Amino acid sequence: MPGRRDPSSGESSSEDEEISPTSNGLKTTITNGTKNEPEEEPLDLAKVGMECGLKHLYSGKEDKKGRYQWQDEIPKDVGKPVENAQTAKWALLVRNVKVYNDPRKVLAIHSIVVQSPLLKKMLARVLKDYPGVTAGLARLEFSGKFEPIIHRWTELRDAIEKLGDDTDDDKKTKEHAELFYNLLKTEFKSMIDTSQDMKSKGVMTYEHLWTLFQPGSTVYARQDGQETAMKLHETKYGADRNGNPCFWLTCKYVDWDGAKFGSNKLNLSIPLYSGTRHINQLPVYPLENHHEKDALRTRLIERGAKAETLAGSHYKSYHGIGWKRGTFGTKDKYNIKSRIVIDTYGWNRFNPSYAIFVAPLNQKDPVGGVIGEGSDDGGGDDDVYDADADDSGMPMDGQFADEDDSTKRQPLTTEQKLICTPLIRGYSLKTKMWLNFFVNCVQEIEWQTGAFDSLVLPSNQKELILGFTESQRKFKESFDDVIEGKGKGIILLLCGPPGVGKTLTAESVAEEMKVPLYMMSAGDLGLDPRSVETKLQNILEMCTKWNAILLLDEADVFLEQRSLHELERNKLVSIFLRILEYYEGIMFLTTNRVQTFDPAFQSRIHISLDYPELSIDSRKMVWKNFLGGSQQKNTVTDRQLDQLSLMNMNGRQIKNVLKTAQLLASRKDASLSYEHVMTVLDVTQHLHNSTQENERTRASIFC
Repeated sequence: MPGRRDPSSGESSSEDEEISPTSNGLKTTITNGTKNEPEEEPLDLAKVGMECGLKHLYSGKEDKKGRYQWQDEIPKDVGKPVENAQTAKWALLVRNVKVYNDPRKVLAIHSIVVQSPLLKKMLARVLKDYPGVTAGLARLEFSGKFEPIIHRWTELRDAIEKLGDDTDDDKKTKEHAELFYNLLKTEFKSMIDTSQDMKSKGVMTYEHLWTLFQPGSTVYARQDGQETAMKLHETKYGADRNGNPCFWLTCKYVDWDGAKFGSNKLNLSIPLYSGTRHINQLPVYPLENHHEKDALRTRLIERGAKAETLAGSHYKSYHGIGWKRGTFGTKDKYNIKSRIVIDTYGWNRFNPSYAIFVAPLNQKDPVGGVIGEGSDDGGGDDDVYDADADDSGMPMDGQFADEDDSTKRQPLTTEQKLICTPLIRGYSLKTKMWLNFFVNCVQEIEWQTGAFDSLVLPSNQKELILGFTESQRKFKESFDDVIEGKGKGIILLLCGPPGVGKTLTAESVAEEMKVPLYMMSAGDLGLDPRSVETKLQNILEMCTKWNAILLLDEADVFLEQRSLHELERNKLVSIFLRILEYYEGIMFLTTNRVQTFDPAFQSRIHISLDYPELSIDSRKMVWKNFLGGSQQKNTVTDRQLDQLSLMNMNGRQIKNVLKTAQLLASRKDASLSYEHVMTVLDVTQHLHNSTQENERTRASIFC
């Protein structure tokens, strides 16, 4: 029958099968109303990429999740660009957006593009040194809250008033500037008037805080109780780590990293508050709003100059608070009243987790022509604002600068001294800790100039000790072992009974040479061999760097002879034997049990001095020195001193008796007399009598 296909024939009529045109190299067939998969035409591999031309693809319609497919047809809803040759002739392009929930207006300015070259020249003067603004770019755009213009509103108004009418360019510039000014005044008049009114009355609301803080200005805050000035880098509304709204300020200050001065960043915040608040009651506010701004600037500049003189390694006295970061990020505070060594390079070396690194002072901030600062597009990633998130807490190139480069540094300017940090880093010799110190609490050391002279020793022995130590400090590089760095130090052993001046010798030598004295004890190292070696190496390295004298008091604790049964003690002794070989400084060892020393130490000791018991003349000199150094008046005569010196006492016992006698005299409001001393001796005589024989016996076996 006509119109019907024979199933066995394998042919089809034109009514049953239609072939669609080829599209994009694919042929689609439709059979019985069903669309089959397109058939790809065979591709000649020799033609791949050889056709000279462009093939455009376009994004298709997006679904609810913003996903789309690429297509080769232009979307039908695409219009023509609104910025073209016709819009380029206008001095300003103003983009407006719809405003909702505001009955006073239906449109608001979204952004302004400044196209007038004359207006750009004027804005370049008005916005000079404003961070992030380059007014000379071909396309200058302002958006968001227009912070640069609002912050420099007064300067803009003054610049327009100074424009003249002498030339055509001047007239044209004034026209464009007034157009720009009136446009912004109409848009932001209410906000500008409100801000200016609050500033004149010394108050500010939380919503208008951004108008108070101009990037590049100097702000004031108290950090750890210290007055601090910083340069404001940028501001932003956000939230703190607990999710509470706050106003973030990223500030820059000058710091020292152990080799050079540079800038560092600090994030400060002002929490949300309601109503108005006095500007000088804010945690941070402009320095110009301080009630004693001139006196404050003078104080901060003087402190910055002092911080500059403390750059490097210095031996100073300190009386104040020192602090360091605790295990959980807290500030552990310590009351320090002792001598310290200021050394930021050493801080970085021994505290790499809290090391100081800075950006060069001459490094320019990145700038851009498109200004969109402070826009209201609240993003979800701004819950906690951290401007330092990109530095990863590491210095440039992963290493800290060599301290030797510090001699080449440039002096700080007055403005850099103003924003210099109040903190310095150093080591407390009393508490044996690396701490942050405050510049204003650092003082010069009051040297005990008579300490070495009051040392009761034969003059030739004193000269020998002082000569060895001073020469070692000056010429330690002149002698070396076969192995480099080995045997450069000098070790002095002082042995003798208690109270004859062994420890005082090391202390008075350090005082005479005006160098730090590091008093190392068993508590500083512990007894675990795994940690003793590391701690001992660190201490020796610090003492070598500071040219300090290292005093190991009661050294027999660590240097006792090795035995077959005490494996742990043998480990400690072997550590000392090996590490002392590489010490490059001066070490004093004191002991009253030299007979217990391991024989291997004998070859490592350069000078061994025996301190005998005090003679009658020596004891008299000790009595004289203590009486002469006391602030309390005394009536002790020379004949009475002769009688006191006949008593077999060591220096420490004499000091204790005199101290007790002075307390007794003070109780009676009388001058110290011979009777007071004898009263104390009568009370404590039983102790001296019971120990004298034992002391004589022990003294006979010392070196």
